[in-house]
Amino acid sequence: MKLALKSRITDIYKDVLASKTKTSVAGGILVIIVLAIAGLVVFGGKEDVITAKAPETISLVAVPVTEKDLVEPVIGTGTIAAAKTTDLGPRVTGIIDKIHVYVGARVKEGDPLFHTRDTDIVNRVHELENQVKLAQAEVRTASRAFKRANELHSGGFVSNGGLDTAQGARDAANARLGIATAQLSTAKQMLDDTTVRAPFDGVITRRDVDEGKYMTTMGGGMGMMPGGSGGGGGGNTVMQIMKIDIVAAIVQIPEVDLQRIKVGTKGKVIIGSMNKSYDSVVYILNDLIDVKTRGIELRLPIRNPDYEIKPGLFARAELYPEPRKVLSMERKAVQGTESQRYVYVAENGSAKRMPITMRQIDATTVEVLSGLKAGDVALAGPNLPLVLDGSPVKIETIAAVATTTETR
Repeated sequence: MKLALKSRITDIYKDVLASKTKTSVAGGILVIIVLAIAGLVVFGGKEDVITAKAPETISLVAVPVTEKDLVEPVIGTGTIAAAKTTDLGPRVTGIIDKIHVYVGARVKEGDPLFHTRDTDIVNRVHELENQVKLAQAEVRTASRAFKRANELHSGGFVSNGGLDTAQGARDAANARLGIATAQLSTAKQMLDDTTVRAPFDGVITRRDVDEGKYMTTMGGGMGMMPGGSGGGGGGNTVMQIMKIDIVAAIVQIPEVDLQRIKVGTKGKVIIGSMNKSYDSVVYILNDLIDVKTRGIELRLPIRNPDYEIKPGLFARAELYPEPRKVLSMERKAVQGTESQRYVYVAENGSAKRMPITMRQIDATTVEVLSGLKAGDVALAGPNLPLVLDGSPVKIETIAAVATTTETR
């Protein structure tokens, strides 16, 4: 039968060649092709049978899911501020007749900074000193008169009314002495206040006036002067002093991170303009939330003994809250779109698709939120794009696992 089929194909081929029309030729060729295929199917031997090949096993890398401690820094930005800032003004009203320092001067606590003309106050002190002496003399006279009247009263030579008069004179003299003494003390304090001194070690950061300016205090009059012992502030400022041997980074963080930060949380202050960073801790946590920025203010102190860090510099703080336990794995094993993430795992030598939810930790690592557990192994490697659900796979190597605490 095989020979007959071959003979028939040969005859058809000769007829096609002998045909004079293109249609006959095309039709004959089609018949030949059909018969040839039929012959291969019906009579072919083992070498002529078309068989489907089994799928090849795909080599992959195992990516384990591990549990580890993760520290996610909280970032805040803000400004460097001095530990203390004080605007200094005159403590008594008068003309500023001497300024001892300039902007940038380093001063120690108690150093004289500026002086107010004190001529009138000096004269007032001298006047009150004499008033005190006069009052003391009156007290002595009244005391002797009372003593004599008391002795005479005992002998029946002075009436009770006379004794009371002497006693009243003595008490009045003592009261006038007390008033004069208090006025003298006030005048001496005002004289001392004509020289304003540094309230702490620091640096002069502003000077608003020069010698010769008449300035008043903010507190109003006291004693014989229209000024008082108040000082500084508003338009009455002569200069500003800052304490900067310790400075603080005042930064804001989002309110959503408040539950992760507390007083004592370790951090780092980075000053980009100086290309330096300083270890610190959260020293003050403001209880007030800024309703405009929805942020909370923190303060991180920095020692600054050489005054290298200047108030007003921009600062960025990285805060390191307590680590939390997470499931993590390498990002390279994750497939799919943002809304439909999945990985492949090996099960009985075949790939199995597992949907997961995840969150990016960094460029190479993700946190597994659901779908896998610690100890599971996902598949990765250059051949991962060839894998389908059910594909035969074999694991060549296992990716290295980091078990130490990681900081994002």
